[in-house]
Amino acid sequence: MEFFTVSCLRKGRVSVDGLYQGENKTGETLKVFQCRAGLHDVSLECKVGQKCREMTQRVLIAGTNAIVPLVIGFVCEVRDGSDQERH
Repeated sequence: MEFFTVSCLRKGRVSVDGLYQGENKTGETLKVFQCRAGLHDVSLECKVGQKCREMTQRVLIAGTNAIVPLVIGFVCEVRDGSDQERH
């Protein structure tokens, strides 16, 4: 088994290869997910009012362990009601 986290300043819903895995955080602590080794499409759907710059990343997950999981980083942008970026 391989281990990874999905890092973002915001809380969001994580999917791997289209299958929902859970939220990326428990409180402020990143959750560690497991998968088989290989190339995976990892998605983060931010909560209402935010949008990730890249909703899905194709990532090779291999050679990890539970103590040092792979960190997959996302950047969320805060949006207002008109869906325009705040400056």
